[in-house]
Amino acid sequence: MNLFDIVCLGINGIIGAGIFLLPGKLAAVTGQFSIIIFAICGLLCLAIALCFAEMGGIYNETGGAYIYARNTFGPMIGFMVGWMMWLSSIIGWAAMAKGLLLYVKFFSPSLSEGRIGEFIVISLILAMGVLNLFGVKIGARVINFFTISKLIPIFAFIAFGFFHIDTSHLGQIFSLEINSVGSAIVIGLFAYTGFEYLAVPAGEMKKPGRDIPVAFAIAILVTTLIYILIQTVATGTFPGLAQSEKPLADAAVSFMGSTGGVLIAIGALLAIAGVNSGIALTGPRNLFALSADGFLPEIFTKIHPKYHTPYVAIGVNTVLTLILSLTGTFEYLIFASVLVSILQYIPTCLAVIVLRRKRPDVSKSFRVPGGYIVPSLALLTCFWILLQVKPVIILATLVGVALSLPIYFFRK
Repeated sequence: MNLFDIVCLGINGIIGAGIFLLPGKLAAVTGQFSIIIFAICGLLCLAIALCFAEMGGIYNETGGAYIYARNTFGPMIGFMVGWMMWLSSIIGWAAMAKGLLLYVKFFSPSLSEGRIGEFIVISLILAMGVLNLFGVKIGARVINFFTISKLIPIFAFIAFGFFHIDTSHLGQIFSLEINSVGSAIVIGLFAYTGFEYLAVPAGEMKKPGRDIPVAFAIAILVTTLIYILIQTVATGTFPGLAQSEKPLADAAVSFMGSTGGVLIAIGALLAIAGVNSGIALTGPRNLFALSADGFLPEIFTKIHPKYHTPYVAIGVNTVLTLILSLTGTFEYLIFASVLVSILQYIPTCLAVIVLRRKRPDVSKSFRVPGGYIVPSLALLTCFWILLQVKPVIILATLVGVALSLPIYFFRK
């Protein structure tokens, strides 16, 4: 994978279904200040991403946050982070596959219900699993296709929408209620989760030490700019934004007609399919890394003799995702996936601080500027987000994490 492939992996992992739904929810919470919310969220996520970038500039192995935690805090913490990464991948994949049905309903409600809806979800998951079986390059090309394809309708929305903005709708952009900012930031951050997958397939990149830090910065900054522009157009063109369940499609209809609504709906389908392709690529690599280190049965390290991919890990990931997608609800899967993502960010941010103090001589291709300010801000962001999650979701997620402990202690 080259730099372009890695950047596409990062942007694809971030821009998913969220941005097609969140503008209305943010407008309902903070009104026009929702435009600024995305700028704030971008800065907070950049702090976390920079920590990943520094660690990614040290290690060239496949595994991402798992490798960082294992080498910094020891095998047990590393295993738990690796387990959370893998758990997050299959939960997130199942959630995005089910989320596809929400947009299919835009064209025909009957397609998203009953056996037909299940068939669509099953077909999507199996297709992504098979494509990634044929090699990481094919998987990367699929991601590149979805990344570029879903950005086309988004750019069309921004370009056409700017000529229809009513500036009177933006007059209160800096007006806000302090009590509502916290919940709005949490909602906005949901649209950024997924950037961490960028560093997972480091072992299959041409120059990971050089490319990973650059790709993290580009992915976060480009995504933030896109989000701000989308929210500006949606706010400036559609007065009913706060009441809309499909805000971008409704806004597009207001200045592009019904054709605009269809274009955005297609973009949403491509976005969800793109997130599915990204997780299908990175999820099995988490399982492979755990197995390669002896935490899971050796069978997960088996490489296909022709395609050079971890075919057993891909098969297991695909089957488990199918089961989750057919048994879990969309809302629960979304929140559980986000929570597990936050839990794996924390060790990476801590690892930056610990390595600087204990191993200041370690070779790095990138160092986060500002001393400990950025990693400390990243940690505060993670803990603050955890406080905003419902206790029942935290409890259920912790149970899922706890299930890994018997595997760790009785693995031999």
